[in-house]
Amino acid sequence: MAGREAKRGRTFQAALEQSEQFLRSAEGAGPETRPLQIFYGLSQAGRAIAAASSRLNEFEYRPIGHGMRTQDTRDQGDLWSVAVEMAKSGTPQVVAKAIDSAIWSAKTKLTLAELWPLLPDTAPERAPYELSPFTALRYEHLASGPLASGPDFEAAWLNGVPWSLYDNRDSPVVEQWLARYPKLTGWTGKPKIALVGGDVRIRLVWPAQAEHAGWRELQRLNPQLSGFPDVRAPWVRRATQYGGEWWVLPALHGVSEPVHPLLVWWAILLALSSLARYEPETWANLIDVDQPASPAVAIEHLMDEALSAIPALTAAALAHVSAFTSG
Repeated sequence: MAGREAKRGRTFQAALEQSEQFLRSAEGAGPETRPLQIFYGLSQAGRAIAAASSRLNEFEYRPIGHGMRTQDTRDQGDLWSVAVEMAKSGTPQVVAKAIDSAIWSAKTKLTLAELWPLLPDTAPERAPYELSPFTALRYEHLASGPLASGPDFEAAWLNGVPWSLYDNRDSPVVEQWLARYPKLTGWTGKPKIALVGGDVRIRLVWPAQAEHAGWRELQRLNPQLSGFPDVRAPWVRRATQYGGEWWVLPALHGVSEPVHPLLVWWAILLALSSLARYEPETWANLIDVDQPASPAVAIEHLMDEALSAIPALTAAALAHVSAFTSG
């Protein structure tokens, strides 16, 4: 759409150039100000995505406002208690529509303890903190095809499962936890929970005869269709590609589908940039590695990851909206 309409094209080019410059400036910034540059780099990338999306009309593709506001920041010693409340409208809501993603409704309030584990990037630094058990899970496709004496199936390991599930592996808690991952629905039998190298995993199996039959027929009739979401292999429909791997994401606070990682980054970075901008003393304490139980290492790791994750997610979103237009 940015190539078809000159006005959209100008918005697209200007916003993407600003996004790149904000992110480049963040590379050389210290943690004291880094979240500000990264957040505005993401915000301008969102405006470029909106300009390129045919899901948005001429009145929608130039959004206004943050669409969220940060709460519980004043003299806050606990990073994970900082919350983000959704507004009725704003830039992230417009970007969600542009990329066909769910987003939390107005007045929904999420803490950083809930948001942080939704990003695969945070996995190496979560262990010391008591965060939400609903995390991004790495999806490891094991096998698919016909059983020796039964119908077709799909099987996969879910990696990064909370320890609390291993302790409750024979209780209904496991199924209740799995229910928060809507794209995993339809599994059969009993989930197998295993401890592998100190990490907890769950193995799930899905009956897939009808899906496989339809997929194979579509592949036979037109191999080029395999790139479209509705005709991809069943296991691809259950997972989201992120950072070169496949991940399963939970749906929280009333949404029926997972919120796109780009929008999770939006909420987290808004919170961090608000702390840095409006509560400099609080922020200085949070990024001080010498403070007891400091989250400084987790914050710095997240900001380092953002410098590669945000451009990659932006490129994927632009490819998505372009494919939607041409398709």
